[in-house]
Order: sequence, then C-alpha cells, then structure tokens
Amino acid sequence: MQGVPDSVTRSASPLPLADERVYPPYKIATLVETLAESGVGAEAALARTGLQAGELHSTTLRTSIRQFLTVCRNGMAATADPELPFRAGARMRVSSYGMYGYALLCCGTLREVTQMATRFHRLATPTVSLQFREEADAGRSEGVWRFDEVSGLDVDDPLYRFLVEFQFGIHQTLARDMLGPGFALSRLRMRFSRPAHHALYRRHFGVDGDFDQPCNELRYPAAELDRPAAYRNPITVAMAAEVCERMLVEAKTASGVTRRVYNLLMDTPGRFDDMEALAHKLNTSSRTLRRHLTQQGTSYKEILDDVRSHLAKEYLRNTRMSIDDIAGTLGFSDAANFRHAFRRWTQRSPSDFRR
Repeated sequence: MQGVPDSVTRSASPLPLADERVYPPYKIATLVETLAESGVGAEAALARTGLQAGELHSTTLRTSIRQFLTVCRNGMAATADPELPFRAGARMRVSSYGMYGYALLCCGTLREVTQMATRFHRLATPTVSLQFREEADAGRSEGVWRFDEVSGLDVDDPLYRFLVEFQFGIHQTLARDMLGPGFALSRLRMRFSRPAHHALYRRHFGVDGDFDQPCNELRYPAAELDRPAAYRNPITVAMAAEVCERMLVEAKTASGVTRRVYNLLMDTPGRFDDMEALAHKLNTSSRTLRRHLTQQGTSYKEILDDVRSHLAKEYLRNTRMSIDDIAGTLGFSDAANFRHAFRRWTQRSPSDFRR
C-alpha cells in the first residue's frame, strides 16, 4: 500500500523496563474486574504478582508492566474466552487513567489527543509502542495509530495478540468517550494470522480485521481529528498537562542510575555536566553509563530535556528572570532555541506560560 503521510509523525518513547514499579494499577484493576465477570476470582487473576485485590484502589500503589502482563497470562489461562481483551478494552474509559485520562478528556480535538497521548504514553502502563501519522491513500485520508513493539513478545505468542486486541479496544473506547458513540474505525491491520475468533472484530469494532500484515495499525477517517470534543476545556487541559509532566518525570526517574543522573544535573543548573563528567562522578565509563540508561528506556539527552523543562517552568513561575537569561542559564545558544524547546514541552510560549 502506497501512502502519502503528512509532514508530522508523532512517536512515543521506547517501552520502559518491565519491572519498574511506577504505574498506578489502572489496567490491572480493569482486567481483574473484567475477569470477575467470567467467574475468575481476584486471587487467581493476581497469582504470582505479589498484589492483593484490596490494594488495587489505593492511591499510593505502584505496579510494573511485568505484573500487568502476569495478570493477562493468568486471565488467558483461567478462561478460554477470546472476548476477554475486547471486553477489557471497552472498560478502559477515560476516567480509568486518572489525571492522564482527565488531560485527554479535556483536549479540544482528537488531533490534540494524539499529541497528548504520545507525549504522556509512559503514564499508561505501556505495553505497546505508539506512533501516529496522517495518511492519504486511494482517495481517502486517515489517522493511523501504529503499534510496532509489543512488550518484546514474538508475534506468535498468544499474549502478543491479546495485547494488540486490548489496545484496539482502548483506542476505540477513549475516542468514543471524547466524540460520542458515533465514532467509527475504518480499518484494522494485524501482524498475526487470522484467529478462530476473527468474527469478534466486526462485532466490537465494526470492521473486519486484515491479518498477516507487516504491522499493527488502527485507522479512522482523518475528518474525525478536528471534530470538537464533548468536554473540551483549554484551561483544564493545560493544568492537567502540568500535573502529567511532573508524573512523567517521577516515572522516568523513579530509581536506579536514571534518578542519579537526574539529580546530578539538577544540582548544577547553568553548567550541566556532559556524559563524561557524569560518568566520572558515578565512578563508571561513559559507555557503561549510556548502556545503563538505554536499559532503563531513556538517554542522557532525554533526562537533560526533562531537567531543562522542569527548571524553565520554575524560573518562569518563581523569578523575574528574562527569557534571554533563562535561555542562557539552561544552556541554550539563544532565546529562539529556548522558545522552540519550551513550546515542544508545553505547547505554549514562555510568555504565555508566565502569564
């Protein structure tokens, strides 16, 4: 299929480490509730996770991707119902995602949601990588979500299919929460072969799936991207995004060498150490440090970006420093480059943010 993508492709960060316990139990709680409808008790659903049913609604509990994947496998083993990921995806309403969901709900359009979703994808216990683009093909224009990586699983693993079907359900549910029940998908493409339950795709998504494709994709008419959302509120979405920014930094720097690098950079605003200097302070080599950061799903550049973003907001909120002075303090070559970076971080100019 030959497509003509637009000039912007939005990509999310690589999938984080599976054992980092940094995620509220949104997805685990939803899956446990869905399994209960099939007669599978919470104890069986949570086996080998170290979690108890009573914890799942705690505001302080943090879970890992591996714990969620274990619940998925427990559910697949406990019930032969192929509809499980479809039903679970339909239960993942915007309100299931806490502040991240609130930020999505208050976006003005589905186009704005694509920006917010890729920006804060890490807050959603991510089991698939996300990439969004617009594409014109065969006389129609579509918004395209692509899921290239699925938790490092082989395409023939039944859990791979489960997670893709679950993700399809989540995307459709969130879009309908924003735009109403009339939102409809146009196409679904999957890397895996056609399963015995393929008829469920039309029942739940209104379209037949295309199987044995080179990638996993969910598509809908591009006209949906600019339809006004039901609960849009630009002030609320800006406030919610600020909270999500803080949550994202906390998730990225929760432990290990990432946290140590983040703290070292925060300690020296205005003269950020490079990789060599940081490695020396951590009694290691820059090559080893780079490898450790990659293993934790991040990089020196990404951590420095988070530090600059955090400090820029603090300076704008709490000081009278000029934009030029802030740019220089954060190591930007000029104010124009700082303004460009700040708009990438917040979708606002520094002046608008300060006001």
